[in-house]
Formats: sequence, structure tokens, C-alpha cells
Amino acid sequence: METHPADETTSVTDAFGLLGHRYRRYTVRTLDEHRCELALADLADEAARREYDADLSAIASEDVRELYLSLYHTHVPKLAAGNAIAYDQDADIVAPLDRIESLAQVLDAIE
Repeated sequence: METHPADETTSVTDAFGLLGHRYRRYTVRTLDEHRCELALADLADEAARREYDADLSAIASEDVRELYLSLYHTHVPKLAAGNAIAYDQDADIVAPLDRIESLAQVLDAIE
């Protein structure tokens, strides 16, 4: 199947849209590195470590909670809608899909 330039542009635009916020980049990095499902709370802890470049014990619990809520309400649903992750809201579990690897490669290329 031949790739049309418009398809490539759409793909790049979609990737940049998904990677447009640092919390989504933290999520992509974490899930690409772990390659397994994680509880959203654990994902928020890892994002907080990345955000503050500190051990979790040095980060205010309120800051971690705010990050968790931002992931829950905004960033995880956006990544799920972009077919980068699977999110079981009832179990509060996030799992990487195949697209995580390609998004991590995009991050590698631009960092």
C-alpha cells in the first residue's frame, strides 16, 4: 500500500498532538520503559518524579494528587483516544498499546 503525503502529515500531526503536553510525554516514556500495565496512581507517582526530578518522598502529596487528577481527567483519556494506551477506568489501570513505541521513537528523535 502506498503512503500518501497527507497520511504522513496526519500521522505526524496526531503524534505531536499526543505528545504536546509534558504529562503525556511522561506517560509515554514510563509505559515504553515498563512495557506493562500500571495503576494510574503508580503512573502519577512516576510522572511526579519526572516533573519534580526528585524522589517521591520529597514531593508534596497534594502535588502528586493534582498530577493524578490531571492524568485522570485529561491526559490519559487523550492518549487512549489516540490509540496509544488502553485505560480501564473501573480498575484504574493503564496499559501501553503498540503505538507507545512509535511515540517514544518520535520523542527520541526530537530530544
